[in-house]
Amino acid sequence: MSYHVMGYHMMEYMGRLARKTGFAVVAALLMLVLMGQAQSRRGMASAIDAADAGPWSEEFSLTRENGAAKLGVQSGAFPWKTGLKSESVGFWRNSGEDFFEITGADGSLFSGTRQEGAADTSNGLLLEIRTQNPDWRTWRGAFVGMPMDEALALYPEALAVYDAHREAGVYRYTYSGTRDADGFSQITFSFEKSTLSAIEISHVSG
Repeated sequence: MSYHVMGYHMMEYMGRLARKTGFAVVAALLMLVLMGQAQSRRGMASAIDAADAGPWSEEFSLTRENGAAKLGVQSGAFPWKTGLKSESVGFWRNSGEDFFEITGADGSLFSGTRQEGAADTSNGLLLEIRTQNPDWRTWRGAFVGMPMDEALALYPEALAVYDAHREAGVYRYTYSGTRDADGFSQITFSFEKSTLSAIEISHVSG
C-alpha cells in the first residue's frame, strides 16, 4: 500500500474519531445542561413551596428531642408539647388584650395572648418563640451554633435585616411565609461571628 493511500485512510480514520469524540463532548455538555436545569427547577419548586408556607404552618415551629413548639392556639397549661418546665410566668394587660410570657427551664421565651382574658391561665395563642438553646431545630434543620453559610443555605429566601444590630457585629436575616387574613409568620436568625446565635419565630398580625 502506498504512503498516499495509507495517509488517506489515516486521515479518514482520524476524521471519524474526531466526529465521534465531538459528538460525545456535545452529548456530555447537553447532559450537564439538562441536569442543571432539572436541579434549578427543583430549587425553584422548593422556594415556591416555602413561599407558600401559611402563617401557622409547620415551617414556623421548633422541635427538640423531648418536645416541639409551634405558633398558634395552645390548649391547656404550659409546657404544652415543649417538654420544658417553666422557669417563670408573666401576665399583663395592654390595649384591652391579655398577654403572657413564659420562660422555659432552658431559657427559651414563649409569649402570646390569653384566649379567655385575664382569668385564663392556661389556654393561649402562641405568637412568639425565642431561643438560644442549640437543642431546638427549625423545620428545615437550622439550630443555634450552626455556621452562618449553612443556615442561610437552608433558607435561600431569607432577607438581610439592615439595622443597628449590624453595627454591633450581629447580622440578622428574616424568612417570612405568605400573608393571609391573620397576617404572616416569620423566622429571624441572628448571627454573631458567622455563627447562628439566636432564633426567633414570631407572628405579625394583619
